[in-house]
Amino acid sequence: MSVSRLRIVVYPDSPKSWTARSLEHDIAVAGRTAEAAIDSLVRIAEAHIAFDLRHGRQPLSAFSSAPRLYWNAFARADTQQRLQRGEPAGTLQYIVNMVPQNPIVTAHAQQVRIA
Repeated sequence: MSVSRLRIVVYPDSPKSWTARSLEHDIAVAGRTAEAAIDSLVRIAEAHIAFDLRHGRQPLSAFSSAPRLYWNAFARADTQQRLQRGEPAGTLQYIVNMVPQNPIVTAHAQQVRIA
């Protein structure tokens, strides 16, 4: 198994919705809380890995990497958390960084000056 680590950036989309997005393999999942979004992403990644291994494919090879904007947000994050889960093919480590707002909003926000 070649996938041993996945980096995940987590951000709020609204007061009641959070998104977790994997960087090496662009998978995005929404949840009512940050923890729910992370848990859903981990479950989906593990399900895809198991499917790919059963079918003789490289794990998560169907997913390209996330856009640079999300990698940059991950690098700027203040909070980092490491999760490790053992699944049938080995141990997968998740590095989770939380950012205060959606990276798209951050990238396209314009500074407004009031006289």
